[in-house]
Amino acid sequence: MFKNTVLLLVLFVSCRIFAQDPVFTQFYAVPTYTNPAFSGSEGNTRIGIAYRSQWMGSNYNLSTFYASADTFLELINSGIGISILNQNEALTNYNYTLINASYSFHIKMTETWTFFPGIGFGYGFKQYNLQNVILGDQIDINTGTILSGSGDPILYNDGINFFDVSVGGVFYSENAWFGIGLKHLTEPNIAFSEGEELPLEMFLSVHGGYKWNLNSGFFNPEGSFLFLTANYMKQGVYNRFDIGAELEISKFSFGVLTSTVVQKIIPEAQTLVTINPIIGLEFEKFRLGLSYDVPISDYSTIKGTGEITLQYFFRNSRLRRSRWQQKH
Repeated sequence: MFKNTVLLLVLFVSCRIFAQDPVFTQFYAVPTYTNPAFSGSEGNTRIGIAYRSQWMGSNYNLSTFYASADTFLELINSGIGISILNQNEALTNYNYTLINASYSFHIKMTETWTFFPGIGFGYGFKQYNLQNVILGDQIDINTGTILSGSGDPILYNDGINFFDVSVGGVFYSENAWFGIGLKHLTEPNIAFSEGEELPLEMFLSVHGGYKWNLNSGFFNPEGSFLFLTANYMKQGVYNRFDIGAELEISKFSFGVLTSTVVQKIIPEAQTLVTINPIIGLEFEKFRLGLSYDVPISDYSTIKGTGEITLQYFFRNSRLRRSRWQQKH
């Protein structure tokens, strides 16, 4: 009986989780997902993929896959991009897919600053497969037995589709950048039960960074950099602030980000949520990134989150951005 109750609670919690967007620790490696204004920011063409496995090794594993391509169109001084996001949860076989197209216009403001306003349009699909979950009307309280079938209306309306709109803007200079993105402007209803309201709340992201060239005798002045980066995210009552640093020496980089909660939902909750080591490697036109979110919690059963990203750059354009803009 206790096991059945846990399954019901997991389903309830999952419904709340799936009203939120997936997030990436290596947000700079999924630029058009972070902000549609990043479309074409490389100055030519790039393609990328990312895979994130949350709560690794548990029965409630969340897997997120992302693939994207974007390019700069010199003729109209604009960037365009297309991407697909898919998220799947192991227990309920919940599946979420979002196909998105993005556009940005590149405006030279001063000799040192450029502004990219952008917009994105997407179409999303959310679906459950509840064959592995015990629903409330399957439990016979008197006998303690589990019935084979369920009449829960969620089984007859286990899929929804919705239209999505996002906007954003990014300011660039040689050594610094700053951007703001806002997703789900239409706040579509993603409730599975007819007559209920569960809006996909707007997702705010404020992100930026700064680069230092390291010119000491220990480091190679042309191949060593220190990057500071940060990303604040808020969706409904949930919020997360990632901040950290990454050191690059030649083609190898390593660093750490911390994930914190700025506005606590529960007063006694911890502010520091995870510590996220990151390593990266560049070879030819590829860039590989690996990260692992180590949970900081009093509960030893909480699993960590692994992430891998891979990008490919077509570096044949005279309009190619600076090394900093390519990375972030």
